[in-house]
Amino acid sequence: MKWAFIDYENVGNLGKVNLSEYERVIVFLGAKQPKLDFMDTKYDKPINMVVIQLKATQANNLDFHLAYYLGKFDAQADRTVAFEVISNDSGFSPLIAHIKCSGRVCKQVKIAGASGETQKLIKNLSARPKEKRPQKVASLRNHIASHLRLQGNEVAIQKALNQLVQAKFLKVSDTGVEYLA
Repeated sequence: MKWAFIDYENVGNLGKVNLSEYERVIVFLGAKQPKLDFMDTKYDKPINMVVIQLKATQANNLDFHLAYYLGKFDAQADRTVAFEVISNDSGFSPLIAHIKCSGRVCKQVKIAGASGETQKLIKNLSARPKEKRPQKVASLRNHIASHLRLQGNEVAIQKALNQLVQAKFLKVSDTGVEYLA
């Protein structure tokens, strides 16, 4: 029996997670995320899901809430229930190690594809001449949201934009977007 604790701000959508593997799913949704995106995933049985929608935006707010509920459910759930924290955020590692020391099976599941999505985005943008690519940051953010199906997920959109900058594909400044490749 497994329970999932999903850092939705970090994961970006639920299409990459097989929710039917879990007896219980707890999704932590950021204050600026108005909805969940399952992409094209269909399920043939009900999913036991709790959504915890945060009210305030603050650094690490979602992480603190996830940690709180992880501890709360560790105290309440039968010891045979395994916990999986679904997030690419390595900041959960010490907490997961601590929970494991108490005898519970607990692990982190990282979702592959962030870099793959970045590569798809680069390929999509590179297929256009530089002058036909989004020139303003707002336009680029809209393009990212549309291409990666992240409408309304400001955190994931910003993360994708940051990955484009880290990949040295583009630079962002006050005057707009400059493509390096």
